[in-house]
Amino acid sequence: MKKIVALTLALLLMLSLAACSSSSGDTNPGADMTLSEIMTTILDGAVPAELAVGEMPLDEENFAFFAFIDPIEGAEGLASEAMMSSVAHSVVLLRLPEDADAAAVAAEVEKNADPRKWICVTAEKTEVLQHGNLVLLVMSATDTATAIAENFTAFCEG
Repeated sequence: MKKIVALTLALLLMLSLAACSSSSGDTNPGADMTLSEIMTTILDGAVPAELAVGEMPLDEENFAFFAFIDPIEGAEGLASEAMMSSVAHSVVLLRLPEDADAAAVAAEVEKNADPRKWICVTAEKTEVLQHGNLVLLVMSATDTATAIAENFTAFCEG
């Protein structure tokens, strides 16, 4: 009887470890979601209701303007920016190809990000985060940037 109980407990322990490793080891969070769906998730409750924003897919022509780096072959990108250019608010989400060095890309984005890209206004806070193959750049008011960064972290770890 003791052997059966011990074997059952060992089996349960192995199953629980396997379940934990598969969920926390997800190197590409949101792989089954579009960038727009991920963006909606991380902006939810973080962007003030009075701030009108619009999404724009990144392409060869606008990639450097939004992400502050040269386009990356195979990467997807989406920007969510304030509809009024007098408001310093920009959120850029990149999904990199599997073979890309996401940490190096995030470091390059952080090095080049310009919170004064709007010329007449400056973002109070800039955040660059990376998890798996996702890179997030946020430039906005301090509270908004912090909330978006927290939502991104929760999404990636969730």
